[in-house]
Amino acid sequence: MALEPLAGGVSLLPDDPIATFKSEAPRSAASIDIVPVSGQPFAQALHLKIDKKATNPWGIQLNAVTATPIRAGDVIFVRYYLRCLESKDETAMGITQLMIESGPPEFRRLYELLGSAGKDWEAFSGYFIADKKTMGSPEFPAGKLNIHFRLGFAQQTIELGGIQIVDLGDHARTDNLPVHGTGYRGREANAPWRKAAEERIEKIRKADLSVVVTDSSGRPVPGALVTVKMKRHAFGFGTAVPAELLLASGADADRYRETLLQYFNKVVLENDLKWPNWEADRNKAAEGEAWLRSHNIPLRGHNLVWPSLQKHMPADVKGLANNPEALRKRINDHIVEELTAMKGKCLEWDVINELYNNHDAVDLLGRETIVDWFKLAHQTDPAAQLFINDYGTIETGKSDNPHTDAYEDTIRFLLSHGVPLGGIGIQSHFGSHLPSPESVLSGLDRFYKTGLPIEITEYDVDSTDEGLQADFTRDYLTLAFSHPAVMGFMTWGFWEGSHWKPKAAYFRKDWSIKPAGKVWIDLISKKWWTNESGLTDANGAFKTRGFLGDYEITVTSNGKTKIIQTQLEKTSAPRTVTLD
Repeated sequence: MALEPLAGGVSLLPDDPIATFKSEAPRSAASIDIVPVSGQPFAQALHLKIDKKATNPWGIQLNAVTATPIRAGDVIFVRYYLRCLESKDETAMGITQLMIESGPPEFRRLYELLGSAGKDWEAFSGYFIADKKTMGSPEFPAGKLNIHFRLGFAQQTIELGGIQIVDLGDHARTDNLPVHGTGYRGREANAPWRKAAEERIEKIRKADLSVVVTDSSGRPVPGALVTVKMKRHAFGFGTAVPAELLLASGADADRYRETLLQYFNKVVLENDLKWPNWEADRNKAAEGEAWLRSHNIPLRGHNLVWPSLQKHMPADVKGLANNPEALRKRINDHIVEELTAMKGKCLEWDVINELYNNHDAVDLLGRETIVDWFKLAHQTDPAAQLFINDYGTIETGKSDNPHTDAYEDTIRFLLSHGVPLGGIGIQSHFGSHLPSPESVLSGLDRFYKTGLPIEITEYDVDSTDEGLQADFTRDYLTLAFSHPAVMGFMTWGFWEGSHWKPKAAYFRKDWSIKPAGKVWIDLISKKWWTNESGLTDANGAFKTRGFLGDYEITVTSNGKTKIIQTQLEKTSAPRTVTLD
């Protein structure tokens, strides 16, 4: 057998791809040999023995460079085969990740393809279209684009072969190209976790809705047509937005606002309420908040203290490193000033952001200062729900993660000091190395034990694999919606034209929808949405079951119509509608 040719394609690798890839890791960490292979469409493979898990997946990797140029608009097909001989990963699977990117200083990522395989050979394949914006130029000359296989996921012995990276030109069809990637354990349609999640959603997010129709004398009206239309979810399905786009003019700004109002019921200003941005132009944040309020969209505040003097505070704060009391006063004054200005305008606030990796201010002032920040915030705006926010917690999918341990320890430290902590923020920024749904659920359960609400505050999947992106969005959102502690889910932007990770957007620059965007819309406005109608029974009652939220109920009988607005909650009593 041999790998089938790709008509008209030009290989981006030399004639002998296997011999092209080299490891920069010391032999003590990873060994690489070429071995013969039988029964596969390739005759040789790389035998890779990783003796120690790296700090990061890219800590141990194979490296090569392109042998021919890539031009913007070209379709690039990628395929490799993988099998695992031994693995210390918790899944017992061998893992690698193909990365195609430019070199320093930009490290522009064009494509990534994660593979996870057992003892049998498995093919992983996909394609991408070289994008001029991502590339930063119309062409990458030969030798200027790096190809890596990341290996440092686990202590493992794997074999890698059948490596193809082929430029099919700018007129190639993509609908007949084979696409296969693993992505994450539990992605399969019949994964056991799905049934349990659906059962939790039915129990947690829905309630019985009963409408009793009577005439003006209080007698039941049988046969009345009752229409129940959901208007708004009780659960927060939100997004990050820049205030600038809420206030801008032009076709894209109009489309942005229209899409926001149609598919999101909650907003966080992406940067405008952060301390340096606030002091640079607080009017922009205020005007953005006013626009949101005029459209009945609640705002969460992000963030009050991002406790790194060097990176996330105004420039003058760096000079206070040798004057702790002046630093303490500067931070406290900021908390009071911004919360006073925004009092009653933000439903929630991230009081502290990313403490685990941004802690020099806390190191200078002492750990108890975080208690003071929360208490001061509560005194200034008692109505706001106060959060702590961080990344690298449940997103890693690992139970022995020091970042997660430290986050829980900080939360319990705050609670032990009587802090009015109102919720836990789980950021949820992902690449293409994704955790299993079971591990995510376990992570949510861990923080559930604190007794605090949880919010997914900054979700995105920065991947060139749009199918993987869509499937994980479906599954992560489903898990969050199914968990009793989770109160909301904030995606960190939705339009490629205004997104910190453009590949993670739900809508492309031209507003065409990506698969992940379709998943978002289908779940929140179709599958998890209630529109029902029917006739009242002999007792004048119409009964159904709906998702919690705001409703409009219309009753029509004998030429009479009445419309009421109501809310469906877990303990809602029957609604009586009287036709005068």
